[in-house]
Amino acid sequence: MNFNLIPVVAATLLGIHLSEAQTPKAKFDSKVIALGVKFYKVEEIAKLTDCIDDSFYNIASMQEIKEKAISCALGNTVATKYITLMNMCSSMDNCLKPEKQTTMKLLDKVTPAGFVVLQEVYNKVIADIKAAKSAGKAKAAVMDIGYTSIAQQVTKPLMEKLCNTLVPIITKLEWNCFLSNIKSLIDFTLYECSKIVKP
Repeated sequence: MNFNLIPVVAATLLGIHLSEAQTPKAKFDSKVIALGVKFYKVEEIAKLTDCIDDSFYNIASMQEIKEKAISCALGNTVATKYITLMNMCSSMDNCLKPEKQTTMKLLDKVTPAGFVVLQEVYNKVIADIKAAKSAGKAKAAVMDIGYTSIAQQVTKPLMEKLCNTLVPIITKLEWNCFLSNIKSLIDFTLYECSKIVKP
């Protein structure tokens, strides 16, 4: 037997075991990266989702979850990336200035339509969490069910649908500013809607 292969086989088996042992939350955190987020590493996404957990567990509204997500991103982004994030927001704000728009006002503008697209996902995740809580499951088990539910529903086609819903309600300038600034956060080329050119 070739003894040089033993470490390779052992590492492969360990890798398979670890991937099978991955928690629902860890699977979701990894999926966020697979859906194109490139600004954060998986470990950083994990800190953000840790921060947002209680909002889902406590059956927060979509608006409350949005506000918590923004707060978590601002409060849990490492200093070097925080500066990059603030510079991106400043660049976006400068780009939007001709229409007296800002990044946060643009986010508020698209939120209602975004919530419509995400309502079904939200309803399913919250229903699954409520059912688990009613069944007397421990918080960790409840959150595992929640993460399993959301990971199954947050897919590339859902992201395409969200994008294709939002593009028509924003101006050409808003879209162009978004496209030029989102590159540092998300690999938007994964999505067909990134090719939309507004007249």
